[in-house]
Amino acid sequence: MIEIKSISSSSKGNCYRVTDGKTPLLLECGITFKEMQRAFDFDMSFAGCLITHEHGDHCKALKDVLRAGIDCYMSPGTAKALGVENHHRINLAKARQAFRIGTWLIMPFDVQHDVSEPYGFLLANEDGDKLLFATDTYYIKYKFP
Repeated sequence: MIEIKSISSSSKGNCYRVTDGKTPLLLECGITFKEMQRAFDFDMSFAGCLITHEHGDHCKALKDVLRAGIDCYMSPGTAKALGVENHHRINLAKARQAFRIGTWLIMPFDVQHDVSEPYGFLLANEDGDKLLFATDTYYIKYKFP
């Protein structure tokens, strides 16, 4: 079963914790790191952070998240726009090429938005549960079962 904790979801900042009970993930880091720490009772043990695009309300705390030792996953265009494409904790994901973080299989896919290379993510766990995460987009050209 997938558990989702929404910390913030607005133009002031976006941040969510998603877990299947085995592998916790951070979706977006668009609020301050201190706000995240308080919201998660200072448990910042995430297997990774998925970032959809470079707008501040989705990645405000990126540098602090990287400093905390959390690997971040995003498109090459987003990484370049943020100037972090060569950071050792940045993982460049390619659209429609699945990758694994712990018990999650993650499929990034391209979406439409006014930024460099925005992504949505389809997350699937080992139990067959799925979560589709897409934000700030006006059109998704894919269909998901």
